[in-house]
Amino acid sequence: MSPVEHGAAQAQDRRASQRFPLHLAVRYRLVNDKQTKNQWTIGLSVNISSTGILFQGAEAIQAGQGVEAYVNWPVSLDNKVPLKLAVKGPIVRSDGTHSAMRFERYEFKTRSAEPLSS
Repeated sequence: MSPVEHGAAQAQDRRASQRFPLHLAVRYRLVNDKQTKNQWTIGLSVNISSTGILFQGAEAIQAGQGVEAYVNWPVSLDNKVPLKLAVKGPIVRSDGTHSAMRFERYEFKTRSAEPLSS
């Protein structure tokens, strides 16, 4: 293992929460302290943990920017009712169109069977 690979492995080991490589539809919008921008954007999750999500969107989002998002959850309630994960929190890092968001609030909600739209 090269020093770069070893360093990357150590960085991943320091993460507090395990990441799961789930590619799920994400609908998100930017929020400020007192106002929410009404424009929703569609993205795709890269991975998700109990503390945050890495997703790919249409454009870069600046670190520190607040985001509200809904993630189509892959498991239904009682195998019948579709669910979505509703989350709010700041972007902690961004690389091109990939943004990492830390969850400050989250809850599961029921959703319609239709896919997410803008």
